[in-house]
Amino acid sequence: MQRHLPQHHQKLIRRTRLFSAGVIFAAGVICFFLSDVIRKGLPFILGAMLFIIAGDYLWEALKDKSYDTEDTDEIANAIIFLILAVVVLLRRNDTDNLIGAVWGILALLLAARHISHALFGLIHRDGKEIGHVLHILQALLSIGISVTLLMDPPHHLSFHVYILGLELTDLAVRVAFDEV
Repeated sequence: MQRHLPQHHQKLIRRTRLFSAGVIFAAGVICFFLSDVIRKGLPFILGAMLFIIAGDYLWEALKDKSYDTEDTDEIANAIIFLILAVVVLLRRNDTDNLIGAVWGILALLLAARHISHALFGLIHRDGKEIGHVLHILQALLSIGISVTLLMDPPHHLSFHVYILGLELTDLAVRVAFDEV
């Protein structure tokens, strides 16, 4: 927590963090215990999330004026996520394969990014070697799970919602204890 802020601001930030952690934890528990129910609502949930992601990329591009440089991906990413959101919402009754593919590919991209950062840390010997190795192992596990989703999305979606529940509860604990 930022110590240079007045005490009442620190308390407000702490309460907001705890509230956020509670919401994330509740979402994790719901995903964990009601994965089949959540799976049925995935087109709406994912469609909304993709719209939010598209908006975030667009906001960042406009805020940072990154559209004014040739070497930027924010606008392109916003367009891709916006199109995916529309497709998921329009085909909501027939989206298991699409949702599985999108979820699997996004997980692969995230896992590859984690491996890349961990390898960079290992190469430059930043003193966190054990943490980097653990990140690589976690990323490899994530890659394996993502590949199963890509191979047979309808069969593995409920399991992935279940895993998401576990990840959200872990995230909630880290948010509550100021570790993110």
